Amino acid sequence: MLIAILSILVSIVYFVVLNLAIYTDRAVMPAGNIREWHRSPIDRLNIADQSFMLYLQIAVAAVSIITSILLLFGVRSQTVKTIQLISTIGSTVIFILIMILTSTANAHYA
Repeated sequence: MLIAILSILVSIVYFVVLNLAIYTDRAVMPAGNIREWHRSPIDRLNIADQSFMLYLQIAVAAVSIITSILLLFGVRSQTVKTIQLISTIGSTVIFILIMILTSTANAHYA
């Protein structure tokens, strides 16, 4: 039961972090001034044309949350427990990959 609650909380924290503007992009504009953008990891995924990673994260986190809710409501199937554990681990791995990918993504401005 504790793992189910932690799984739901972790999924919520992942989505909050993915929506925080934690990156700063700077570019020199044609007029010579420097423009600055504050971007979230989701924005950076879109810039890098890697938005499928976000959809994959959402799908795996949804499976994790749904199976966690099933466990909280009393479903005691070993299959549901296994799916919940695997999807929580998968969500964590995808989150880490997204953070690595977005930290190394370089935006090109024309």
